[in-house]
Amino acid sequence: MQKKHFFKSLIILLMISFTNTYIQAQDNEETSLFTISADMVSTYIWRGATVSSTPNIQPLIAVGGGNFSFGIWGSTDLAYNSLGAYKELDFFIGYSAGGFSANLYDYYWNPTTKYFNYDNETTGHIFELELSYENEKVPFKISAATMLYGDDKKWYYDAEETDMKKNNYSTYFELGYTFTSGKNTLYTFLGLTPFTGMYGVDFNGVNLGFTANREIQINEKFSLPIFITAAANPQTENIFLVFGFTL
Repeated sequence: MQKKHFFKSLIILLMISFTNTYIQAQDNEETSLFTISADMVSTYIWRGATVSSTPNIQPLIAVGGGNFSFGIWGSTDLAYNSLGAYKELDFFIGYSAGGFSANLYDYYWNPTTKYFNYDNETTGHIFELELSYENEKVPFKISAATMLYGDDKKWYYDAEETDMKKNNYSTYFELGYTFTSGKNTLYTFLGLTPFTGMYGVDFNGVNLGFTANREIQINEKFSLPIFITAAANPQTENIFLVFGFTL
């Protein structure tokens, strides 16, 4: 019960802290950014696995002030079936400076649990910390993300585990490189997991591919950003091809 109240308090504290920082940034006349957008994707693929095999709409609302950002991202399956539509709602708060960034995510994709339940044993939430570095001169990126709390238990992946409360700390590393080819911007990536968890078994490559981005000029005032991701999971031997556009 104490952990449940702790995480509720943590979320509120982070939101207040971000709001105060954002106001200070405004007072200092620093650049701020308010973003509203939505992606439409043919399938929802994440870190080498299929999350939803049918079209999804993925809205984003975010605000930035100084080096901080805060936002809400979601995904909803547009093809309702007997199991119901897939729904996901994620909060994030981030800090970036000098090419380094740190992001804390609150993932929620388990509708069978109550949203405001943050008890470690029964919650449907997962808290993840992601650290990354990106060099502007050499368009290389490296990131590491670890699930710290919530619905990522060791017994999910280890049949011999008897402690139902023990977290697994599923971890994902990604190496990426961005380059341009004509009017296209391409991001190539290699995703790895160091041990058995949500992404795969043992140390393995789980996400290999590229995303190509391009803007289609509709008229003088409007262009449509489109993207295609081609990827493979070497461990599961699955391949993916996803088309999407951003509004």
